[in-house]
Amino acid sequence: MMAARIKSKPKRVAPLVLAATLQLVGIGEVAAQVNRGDFTATGHLANSAEEYWPAAKDSLSNQFVSRLKHLPIRANRGFMGYGLHLRETYDNYQTYYWGLGPEDQNGYLLHRVIGYADVRWSRHVRAYAELNSSLISGRTGGPRPVQDINKLSFNQLFTEFSWSPAPRAHLVLRLGKQLLQYGQGTLLDIRDANVRRSFIGAKAMAYLGTTRLDGLALWLVRNNPGFLDDERDRSQYLLGGWLTHTYQHHLFTRLDAFYLYVNREPTRFNQGTGSEKRHTAGASLYYKRGRWNGITVVEGQLGRFAGTTIKAWKVAQLVAYTVPDLKRQPVFTLQGAVASGDHNPSDSELHTFNPLYPRAIYYGFVDNVGSSNVLVIHPRADVNLAPRVRLLTGYYCFWRTSLADGVYGPSGVLLLPAVDSGRLVGDMYDTVLSYSPTPALTLQATGVYFRRGPYLLKQPGLTTDMYYGGLRLTVRI
Repeated sequence: MMAARIKSKPKRVAPLVLAATLQLVGIGEVAAQVNRGDFTATGHLANSAEEYWPAAKDSLSNQFVSRLKHLPIRANRGFMGYGLHLRETYDNYQTYYWGLGPEDQNGYLLHRVIGYADVRWSRHVRAYAELNSSLISGRTGGPRPVQDINKLSFNQLFTEFSWSPAPRAHLVLRLGKQLLQYGQGTLLDIRDANVRRSFIGAKAMAYLGTTRLDGLALWLVRNNPGFLDDERDRSQYLLGGWLTHTYQHHLFTRLDAFYLYVNREPTRFNQGTGSEKRHTAGASLYYKRGRWNGITVVEGQLGRFAGTTIKAWKVAQLVAYTVPDLKRQPVFTLQGAVASGDHNPSDSELHTFNPLYPRAIYYGFVDNVGSSNVLVIHPRADVNLAPRVRLLTGYYCFWRTSLADGVYGPSGVLLLPAVDSGRLVGDMYDTVLSYSPTPALTLQATGVYFRRGPYLLKQPGLTTDMYYGGLRLTVRI
């Protein structure tokens, strides 16, 4: 968007490596909305609505994408841009969710096409439309609810108005259907499954020097599988604010503070099913010292659920070290997180943390354990094997915070009930090999093994450990 943004420093290798690593380790990607300056090229972003492409400086053939995304109109007083994303994925789970889901020995294919048009009529008026088609083929049991199939829909369709009341102040009002992506993506993210999650309503953004404050008032969009049949979900809405401030400091680099109110009817926990009205407040502190980087996150939740009181919390910590090797750029990270679980399903309080609207897969690269009632330790190592080839290897160990609560999926939905079988849920190993010959093309191969712990071994119907192999091709124009 054409708002005043905080400029990044692209010549520093370590912050860029950390940002890529954070996106992959599970605690998330640093939000793009505070990392770029007005009229500064962003390149491709996960949310294309946040991209900015200036006019190409020359007419070389390798500037084709930039020229397509900046077509002057109205005698250069505005411009139009277009884009196309293609993604093909092959998934092969051997015992999906340890046997809880349908068996599919041959795997299945996920197909997704996203096209968008961005019209920046002037510095003050903008319109954006993003059309999506998501399909699945060959999956035993058919598509999973919500996340696999949406034949044709608008992911985003909004109008944006902006103005600058003072030299270092900029205000933006965005009205319509839009994606949300904040912080580390653990509370509000675009859910980049085959079908993305959208909201409809209003978002106001105020840029004041190195501070940005967003106000949110939106309904969730209910994804339906047909053609242009998505609709507003009147049972789920979101209100709140998100503040981001960047520092010129020898240690601290950024602070996020946020408050979110969510109303959902109904929601299911181990304690039962009912309407949920939940307040979430918290902060994230980013810091950097030499080759060390880190993020500390603290979140608390209060509210009401089915006549009971909500009292929940989460604490997360990430530390990353970049080895001084410009060729291989190895990065070692250690992530830990603990989120509260319910103490007694029969009392008048609910202590289960709810991640609200997070990314599609919370920890790792496959459907497994989410961030409710969990303690997780996650070391990871990333290294360049060759130019444009990167290898990521990670290990996760999951425990239940409360023995009286169950295990929840990535979206916060109850997956398995509480059983008296110890805290250890299981551990997981994953490996990802990615090759990006150009910024527009990425090939990725993923392998995962999830070994059951005592908790999963005592669950009826969970027949074996989980194995996964997958391939993905992504093209962005």
